[in-house]
Amino acid sequence: MLITVCTIRQLPQALALGASFRQYHPDAPANAFLIGLADDPSRLPTDVVIPHPVLSITDVLPAERLSVLSAMYTPTEFAAACKPHLIQAAMAQHPDDVVVYADPNCWFYQPLTAVTDRLEQANTLLTPHITRAPADAFQPDEKYFQNVGLYSGDFLAFRRSPETDRLLTWWQDRATDRAHIDFCNGSCLDQIWLMHVPVFFRGVSVVKNPSWHVAVWNLPQRQLARQSDHWLVNDLAQPTEGQPLFFVNFKGLSNPDDGLFPYQTRLRLANRPDVQSLLTDYQRQVSGSDVARFSGIRPAFGQRPEPMIIRGWRRITVQSLRAVTNFVEKVPLPVIR
Repeated sequence: MLITVCTIRQLPQALALGASFRQYHPDAPANAFLIGLADDPSRLPTDVVIPHPVLSITDVLPAERLSVLSAMYTPTEFAAACKPHLIQAAMAQHPDDVVVYADPNCWFYQPLTAVTDRLEQANTLLTPHITRAPADAFQPDEKYFQNVGLYSGDFLAFRRSPETDRLLTWWQDRATDRAHIDFCNGSCLDQIWLMHVPVFFRGVSVVKNPSWHVAVWNLPQRQLARQSDHWLVNDLAQPTEGQPLFFVNFKGLSNPDDGLFPYQTRLRLANRPDVQSLLTDYQRQVSGSDVARFSGIRPAFGQRPEPMIIRGWRRITVQSLRAVTNFVEKVPLPVIR
């Protein structure tokens, strides 16, 4: 079973993800792809027909709990806090031995056979943001990955087992009330907690294959090439013939303000025609899901505003003012007696 978690505004991306899954699994049962809705389904347009089963957070958590979480979080943080709940609820409702979570911005280019094969020898699969230290001074640097988490929460795979149940219960307990994006206090969504998983739990496999989870944060270390009807990818540090692309996360590529890397300076689309071509193909798929119709529907939960992304002279000004404030706070002053 493949599950994603989204708001109503993100449904076009979720539907595109479902289409990519169905392309390679046309005979899978109807509930093989499940949309976890971190939103109020009553806000859906009345004439919308979603061709996949939907599990709403309103059917998982009581209204009183939702109200408390909504007041605590932004919509992004709220969805992250709900993710472990929705995954556990999906596993409770469906008997599948393998459950894969993918962010709605993902797109698969192959069947999920590689996931099930790896889970024959593991309980949990994680993908790291990067597999080696950046060799330049661009952003994000290694310290930033310590802030957001070493492993991406946008793709997770689980094999049903007592150890997996223990992991999900622990993750839910940690993430529900501590999913703020607050780097100063060591918090970043549900994702930051994944750093503990390989140490705390048995059977955790970290997948470093360059064809898995290609994204804005690792594309500078990977090269793509179109070969007739498919894409090949290879790690630039290990030049090879390339291997078939498995899946891509387009978060931060379709919309640079989306996700945790709005200020990244390493990837420049103007210098990457391979990425531009891949992105154009994906945007064509998403555009068939009536993006404009859903984009204006504000999430029902997450009352705190999302952080404003500022660029250019505004960002430079803010950084300068922060530097002055930091200096004033730390400068030693003589004691006046």
